[in-house]
Amino acid sequence: MVIKAILLFAFLIGPVGVLGKTQELRSAEAQILAENLKREISSTLAEINRLEKKENTDSSSLSFVLSQPAYSFINFGVVIDPEASAVLSVSPRSNAEALGLKSGDVIERLSVDGEIITNISDGLKLKPGSTIEAQVQRGSGVVTLNTVAQSYMTPAWSLQVSANDSVQNESELTGCGYLSVFFTPPGTKYQYPAKVFEIDGESGFHFRDTIKLPAGLHTLKVHEYIPDNRMSRRKPGIERAKTLQLTVEPNKTYHIAAQFEPQKRLTIVDETYWEPVVWKVSESKCRP
Repeated sequence: MVIKAILLFAFLIGPVGVLGKTQELRSAEAQILAENLKREISSTLAEINRLEKKENTDSSSLSFVLSQPAYSFINFGVVIDPEASAVLSVSPRSNAEALGLKSGDVIERLSVDGEIITNISDGLKLKPGSTIEAQVQRGSGVVTLNTVAQSYMTPAWSLQVSANDSVQNESELTGCGYLSVFFTPPGTKYQYPAKVFEIDGESGFHFRDTIKLPAGLHTLKVHEYIPDNRMSRRKPGIERAKTLQLTVEPNKTYHIAAQFEPQKRLTIVDETYWEPVVWKVSESKCRP
């Protein structure tokens, strides 16, 4: 039995099969995110199926629907030391980034629509179109910054899950694909080099920049190589590997990276500051 999932987004013309392609998306970066979403959904559905089997549920009849209406949200996107008013990190594509804040800045004055914010730790009450102004100490100088707050929209979506034996099983995939850590991921998106140390329980892959794999589902153990200057400190010893489950499709190369979460860089014990990701998928013909 294979679970089939259909994910519908309100901003697309028609449905997108989760096990299909993402040709409806024009942005190359959006297609990569959609591929990552597909893998996340597949992995989560497999775990749901396993848990239902433990409850003696007939998984061949497993079906459910999840949905969420469209909504918009707005936030500042910055982590600040409340005592020193120093910027610790800025979230990518946030209003704080649009304002021009950088790690290490010391905020001397911050206002929203002309109202001075006296306690930054209480958060900012923003609305779309709010004028944000800041005066910050940067190095030996003072910089004045301003921007207009933008909101972000999450489209309505619906996930329909149903049993469908006609869907191709991953074990039936033929051909091969590749993993690659050869190209340097874009650090501007907080994506940094990583190494694949283990695949499906077998080790010895960390010296290889390109790895050929049969098409199908694989479990990778990945170590991050985030530059030390991005970290406030590191815990002693070797960081633990993190797991990435990946369905390798024929004639594709999956480029692996470490996705850094700068706002979590102080949580080094449980290493929540990073996750292994696929940052690019490219076409590569399977070679003998």
